[in-house]
Amino acid sequence: MRASAIRMRVTALLALLLMTAMSAGGMERIEISKDKTGFVLAPSAAKFVPWGLNYGNAGRLIEDFWETEWGTVERDWADMKGMGANVVRVHLQFGKFMETAERPNEKALAMLAKLLALSEKTGIYLDLTGLACYRKADVPGWYDGLSEADRWAAQARFWGAVAKTCEKSPAVFCYDLMNEAITAGGKRKPGEWYSGKLLGPYDFIQVCRSIREIGSARRLGATGFG
Repeated sequence: MRASAIRMRVTALLALLLMTAMSAGGMERIEISKDKTGFVLAPSAAKFVPWGLNYGNAGRLIEDFWETEWGTVERDWADMKGMGANVVRVHLQFGKFMETAERPNEKALAMLAKLLALSEKTGIYLDLTGLACYRKADVPGWYDGLSEADRWAAQARFWGAVAKTCEKSPAVFCYDLMNEAITAGGKRKPGEWYSGKLLGPYDFIQVCRSIREIGSARRLGATGFG
């Protein structure tokens, strides 16, 4: 057998083994490098450089269609992988994941678990951005009626439910605790938690006083916090 033919067979075998490892849950976790200057894969210690996109489809958030158009999500994940992305930022609205201040929405969490499985299969990591209240119509009235202490408690339950769902998956790159969080800069009326400055149909900014860490070893962040 010629050396070129042997090389081709070996290459094909290695590709098959790689695909098998990924499908069997062989995706590595991402950790902060020992010198604290970047990220590495564990346990291989290979350097990891995040590069990716915010996710949406035709102006929609993923929660708008993932139950009825899962094929669209799968195609989008394949397309993003084909473009070279290794991280995708997914936005989770609070009102879609919490039925009450104490009870999470198990159906939404099941869809998140399904997305984790797809991400492991595709080889794309997730930047999960939570506590989103982008559309006023999706914000429960009881949520804005909570006291500040009760609001923090409800937010902690949201992240506790998300973290529990994601606990065993290597597909989570980080948890982005709140998008575009700002300090009020002055006294506000009860229920005034948002900027009121829309970008298209969405209000991306929320008011807060602090960011509290949930019980998780994942990386935590707050986009645009100031």
